[in-house]
Amino acid sequence: MIRQPNKRLKKFVSNSAILAYLAPSYRNAAIATLTVLTACSVPTPLPHAENTPPVPAQSAVSWRAYQTQNRPPAPDTSSPSAVDAGIDTQQTYDLPALVDLALRTHPETRISWEEAKAAAARLERNRSTWYPTLTAMAFGQHFTSSFPIPGSALVSNGYAALASLDLAWTLFDFGRREALVDAGTERLSAANFAFDRKHQEIAYRVASSFFAYQAALAKVTAAQQTFESAKTNADSVQAKLKQGLATKPDLLLALQEQAKSSYDLQDARGSVTQARADLTNNLGISPAYSLHLVDLSQLPLPAELAQSVEKIVDQALEQRPDLLARLAELRAREAEVKKARAEFWPKISLRGMVGNQYWGDVHTKPSGGENYSANAMVDTAMLNVEWTLFDGFERSNAVREAEAKRSASQAQLEALRLEIMRDIWKAYADTKTALEKREFALALLKAAKESYAATQESYTHGFSTVIELLSAQKDLARARFTEIDSRAGLLRSAATLVYVSGKQNQDVSNEP
Repeated sequence: MIRQPNKRLKKFVSNSAILAYLAPSYRNAAIATLTVLTACSVPTPLPHAENTPPVPAQSAVSWRAYQTQNRPPAPDTSSPSAVDAGIDTQQTYDLPALVDLALRTHPETRISWEEAKAAAARLERNRSTWYPTLTAMAFGQHFTSSFPIPGSALVSNGYAALASLDLAWTLFDFGRREALVDAGTERLSAANFAFDRKHQEIAYRVASSFFAYQAALAKVTAAQQTFESAKTNADSVQAKLKQGLATKPDLLLALQEQAKSSYDLQDARGSVTQARADLTNNLGISPAYSLHLVDLSQLPLPAELAQSVEKIVDQALEQRPDLLARLAELRAREAEVKKARAEFWPKISLRGMVGNQYWGDVHTKPSGGENYSANAMVDTAMLNVEWTLFDGFERSNAVREAEAKRSASQAQLEALRLEIMRDIWKAYADTKTALEKREFALALLKAAKESYAATQESYTHGFSTVIELLSAQKDLARARFTEIDSRAGLLRSAATLVYVSGKQNQDVSNEP
């Protein structure tokens, strides 16, 4: 059985995932920012439109008129309604709600689900080889047959019919069917693990794009503040110029900085549009939808990692779904090697047939003067032993091929294991670096605010130049963007660490 998507799906980021890596004092804050749900349901397929077959063309109708008359209706390319997509335009979406929406609407979720269903169907096909095959057969014929007799031939002709049930059952095949079922079982497990990993991948992409969108919004706010400061400074220089306390070049520099801050503001707004398009793409919905999202800018962030990188690596090597899928594929390859080796042994099968045969209107020459009809029950039972002794080394080469594929699968498993270890070490280092950069970014922003306030006051009293004022303004703008980037970088690094570790919630119930 394949696992239902609304029963045994693992949570990508949960209380036992990212929170296990963070200091306990910051877990409540991390719940709201990094908790990701993966419960979803199989989407109902859309009904297919029935195409009306075209009316045959009349001889007097031109080709252009016929083509216009019988052209099929154009497909509906308009965006689906929010109700059809399961989107609540009145709801304020947080990160868990966004992930749940993505798992219900994204096409990649349905692709993974259908692949898992196909793997389950293949397994059942493999299991069907254990059962007998029962075939109903019937035929009728007109026949003419001859049999030599002294001086002539005895010729018979007439009609014959046969209806029968044929049974074929493989009793013993030295492990062929068992190996086939084992391979199918392992590939079903691999498909289920791939299904879980796809959910984690979608959740990670949604989280990353959500954090990027939040950062873009914060940069718009920061750019707006910078623009207002630049406008205030330009007005201040303009007022001093009227009083004879500033020069024309000072005013031009202030206006130049105001124009640059206006450009930066428009650029930040454009980045919001791009980030929003990326978010909706990862959600599997049209960018035309307008979603209300929560604001994470005021939420406190974690300050340290609680687990060592070695422990995270050990956990990942035990639970990463894609690694488990690769291991299942290796076991399937081993089953294929067993099947290839079993082809050297014979097959023992049972075959049988039971039916009724009918002859009608049969007459012979030389004629006996009468036609006759007859019917009789027929049956056959056989025990077959089939053993291929020589096949041009096909079976030997099949074994070599299966063993080579098994070795390749083993090498792929080892390569993925090394890749997981590398990704975790890199993500762990990135997260630690992001934590340290966050501290310096906050200190930089605090110092830049104090410096700008002091410079602005000093300029108002005539103790600082306009160049110093504009320099402090630019430093404050850079500090604001640095603080935003450090926050987004920390969130992305933490989400990446969870994703590469493949952390799953062990407390998920099997019930929907």
